[in-house]
Amino acid sequence: MENFDLFCNALLEESKRFLEKAKGEKEPLSINAYLHASLLLSISSLEAFVNGIADDFKEASSLTVHEKSFLLEKEISLSNGEFKLDNRLKMSRLIERIEFLFRKFNYSKLDKKLKWWQNLIEGVALRNSLVHPKEYSEIKIVQIESTLKSVIECIDRLFKAIYKNGFPSIKMGLDSKLTF
Repeated sequence: MENFDLFCNALLEESKRFLEKAKGEKEPLSINAYLHASLLLSISSLEAFVNGIADDFKEASSLTVHEKSFLLEKEISLSNGEFKLDNRLKMSRLIERIEFLFRKFNYSKLDKKLKWWQNLIEGVALRNSLVHPKEYSEIKIVQIESTLKSVIECIDRLFKAIYKNGFPSIKMGLDSKLTF
């Protein structure tokens, strides 16, 4: 799992670096490409962190088979009168999985009225409009900044709610460790 944790962090760092690259660009096509990459990677990193958290609880007795099914995005089958997870994929919405984790482990850490939560919802919607386009949607640097900040805040609050320790990289903010 250590490699997966490094991968989660790498996705976040790449997202931050592409935002930095967009800010340093003058060419509109290049700016858009960097912003698109940053947006996609920011939400991918959040989903990767959520998947890593879910994986930490795949053997936990504190979760029902139905809760594990939801978190791990696996179908449930009935075998010899017992519900079991099987390997078939059953997609769940990222935001709903995050809400479940907060509800299950520490609901006081999630206040949906806070700006970071609203920005996260907007960022996921923006990502969805890029992944499933139905019309032209202009993306601005300020939108990606707020999305990235909300992703980092969400990861930190999840870590505090579940592991009782904050996200170690929160101090870096939007500054990337990467230099490409």
